[in-house]
Amino acid sequence: MSIVCCFAQRMHVEYTAVKLRGAKYKGDKVKYIKPGSELVLRRDLNNIYDTNAVLVLGVVPSEGVEPAPLGYLPKGLASKLAPQMDAGRTFNAVYVGGAEDFTPYLMVLAAGDGEELKLTRMKHR
Repeated sequence: MSIVCCFAQRMHVEYTAVKLRGAKYKGDKVKYIKPGSELVLRRDLNNIYDTNAVLVLGVVPSEGVEPAPLGYLPKGLASKLAPQMDAGRTFNAVYVGGAEDFTPYLMVLAAGDGEELKLTRMKHR
């Protein structure tokens, strides 16, 4: 998957930076992910704790080429993105790295409306 190909026809990109949640419950595999790595966002329809859960996956070098679960998007953002994902809107993510307290961050990206060249913070529709 290449993020560039997803935005090749649209130059307006919406973004938001968020903390990865629940990494410790997924074995802290995120510590093996390099900053700048592409991540996969997938709806977790079987999550009994959150009907809007969005799972974050990434390729962990020691575990092969299949993306492994790393954690979840924060509940507030997931509640906004999940209905859009269910309706077919595509979101991409890039691992930013850990903060000073080692909290993992990621950047969520989506093609925006319009053809003009710009980068804007994601509006939580």
